[in-house]
Amino acid sequence: MNDVFGYIAYGDNEVYHFGALLSALKLLHNCPGAKIIVATDRSDLFRPYPIETMTITADQKELMSFGWRYHFGIKAWCLIEILKQADRLIFMDSDHYPYVDPSGGFRQISPTRSFMRKCEGMHRRYPVLAGKGVKIGGYTLTGHEPMWQSGILGIHRANAGALTEAYSAMLAVRELTNTDAPEQFCIGVALSRDGLALSRHHLPISDYNTRGKKAFASPRVMEFFKMYGNAPIAEQIRRAGWYRLWRGPMDLWRQRHRWSF
Repeated sequence: MNDVFGYIAYGDNEVYHFGALLSALKLLHNCPGAKIIVATDRSDLFRPYPIETMTITADQKELMSFGWRYHFGIKAWCLIEILKQADRLIFMDSDHYPYVDPSGGFRQISPTRSFMRKCEGMHRRYPVLAGKGVKIGGYTLTGHEPMWQSGILGIHRANAGALTEAYSAMLAVRELTNTDAPEQFCIGVALSRDGLALSRHHLPISDYNTRGKKAFASPRVMEFFKMYGNAPIAEQIRRAGWYRLWRGPMDLWRQRHRWSF
């Protein structure tokens, strides 16, 4: 099996790029020899590392995002492109990172089984899709389908067609719901129909995807590369394995006045 870990990092926010790189270094510490592909518009950043890159050009970003009408279309299309290079793919958002070896997750992936980060239930604004005739493949959306969070995705190459069908419906869902969630909604639906099974992941992966977590972790991501970015790659991997992005009790205490954790 050609098992691949994937990341996507594009745009002007450097934390996304360096976050993906630090996560990949943590992955290499916990899973030496892991095959990693990063779809990015900053290939120069990743080139010195044992990481493959898939360059995203400005023209491609405009095309993938439906003419900038829905920028998460870039993520959805890049998932399809990365999956072309894999038999089984485990994808993580750049603000997710493994704390032990996550490669056992590949055994949870088959032509009929996928996983995503978690099921969030029905989105309150999506019933507006009812009766609008928006289809994913041969299935007509009702808006009552559950929303799956896509910060983590495990998928088999056999389901590349399902991702393509999901992508094809995203702009219509975006324009009808005026939300940022069509990417994950459509992928979740596509991987749940026609005999396909979708479940919550069970991988040793943490994240900093809330405001409070980001406020703590983002500066530490950048600080890591200020301290160790010029060190030999093997040393960066070793340091990354033990580098803390999670909050301890004192960190939470310092954030006690925040409205969101």
